[in-house]
Formats: sequence, C-alpha cells, structure tokens
Amino acid sequence: MSNECRVEAISIYPVKSLKGISVSEAVLTTKGFQYDRHWMIVNPKGHFLTQRQCARMALIHTELNSETLRLSNPETETPLDISLLNHQYSEPLNGRIWKNDVNIVDAGDTASRWLTDVLKTPWPVRLVKMADGFERIVDQSDKLSSGNTEVTTEFADGYPYLIANQASLDAVNQKLDSPIKMNRFRPNIVISGLSAFEEHNVEAIMSDGIEFSLRYPCERCVITTIDQSTAIASESRSPLKELIEINPMPNKSAAAFGENAELIAGIGKKLRVGDVFKIKE
Repeated sequence: MSNECRVEAISIYPVKSLKGISVSEAVLTTKGFQYDRHWMIVNPKGHFLTQRQCARMALIHTELNSETLRLSNPETETPLDISLLNHQYSEPLNGRIWKNDVNIVDAGDTASRWLTDVLKTPWPVRLVKMADGFERIVDQSDKLSSGNTEVTTEFADGYPYLIANQASLDAVNQKLDSPIKMNRFRPNIVISGLSAFEEHNVEAIMSDGIEFSLRYPCERCVITTIDQSTAIASESRSPLKELIEINPMPNKSAAAFGENAELIAGIGKKLRVGDVFKIKE
C-alpha cells in the first residue's frame, strides 16, 4: 500500500439527495463540511425524501454563496433562493430520518410550492433544516465491533464524511459496458494514490493537523443505478450487481463503495484539492 494519498475532488451536497457542488476547498466541522446535508426535503409526515423515492431530485442544481442557497432546474425559469442570513423559518417541528426523530424547521410555502412543482410529487413536499440547538446522534454500533460508535451529523445517512477512491471507480468501470461518473456515489472527498478498494484497509489519513478516521465501508443502494444527469435508473441495476461481485460489504451480500469517515482533528480548518495525506493502515 502507498504511504500517501492525494485529494482529487471535494463535493458539498447542501440539500440531501439534490445535486452536489464541486469546490476547491471546504471548511471542516465534526458534522461534515460546512453546509453539507444542511437541508433536506420531507413528505407531509415529515419523513425524509431521497432519490430512492423520487429520482427527479437528481435534476435540481444547488449553489451556495456567502448569502444564499439557490436551487435551480433546467425546466424552471425562476430559481429558488433561500437566504442564509435572515430567512424566517417555522417554529420547530417533528421530523424523521432513518431511525432518528429530529427537530426541524420549515423554509416556508414558497419553497414548498417550487419543490413540489419541480419534483412532480403527488403530495406537497417541504424544505427543512435542523432546528437550532438540536443534536442528531447516530448510533453506528451495529456496524463495528469496537463499540463507542456514536457520531453527530446533520442529515447525512450515517457518518459525516464519505471518502471515495478514484482507482475503485476505475475498477468498477472496467466491469461495465458504459462507464459511470463518480457522482453516482455522492462522495465528499475523492482521493488518489491507492489501488482499487485499498481504502477499506486504511485506518486513518493525516496531514497538517487534519485527521480523518475511516470507519467502515459504505453500503450502496439503488441511487447508484440512477444517471445523475437524466434521473433515469439502469434497468440492469448496474453498478450494484457488479459491486456485489468485486467489492461486497463485509459478511453481507450487498455492494460497498467508499468509506464512511469522521473528523478526528482539524475542526475549522480548510481541506483543499491537492492536499496530500499520510496513510495509517
């Protein structure tokens, strides 16, 4: 195994399951990159919505500047702007993401109408973020034998960061009739310097006061079969079926790609494309 790896790409996904933003640098927090999975879309019961239920979410673009979250769609002339500075959210409401009950606040009727129209859902959806002061603790004790596996995130599925290996995507594409892009796997960080799937043997990566602990492989779902530019799913269920063969989850008949990770050191620092990390096996 190589002693080093290099950061090749960084992505932030402001709204869970919508398009991500490729950036050259991003601020590190214990809950993920600043503004990563900071918002999510919920159904009328307050339960989270993803491309698993609504593939059209892949078609909504996200943009961030110092003052605004902007959502846009090629089919809609007018974008949706949400102020980061003085937007008025609702009083705290009850919501749910996976097994977690969460306190959320609603971005309002204008956002709801815009998203419902673009997503063409049979019921109104709402844009929400976590209520101030609420901490979502995710129990990952069923994933690891080491215990002590509680982490705090916003609306990420599990751990705050997802690290993918470019060589692993190259290995997957060798098995496919048509190559796919890394955006199928929605990682936060893409690294190079490792052989295919060697990331699963890495304990940590460290550089200049920043350290990530790689905790366990990321189990993949049907979202990986959805073309992120068209929102059309593969009828053959690629790349899931190929991944089950070449890189299954440990002790489980399921596909793995990338590593769930948490930040051990470096809160408030910036991660940059081109940063080089030392590898701890």
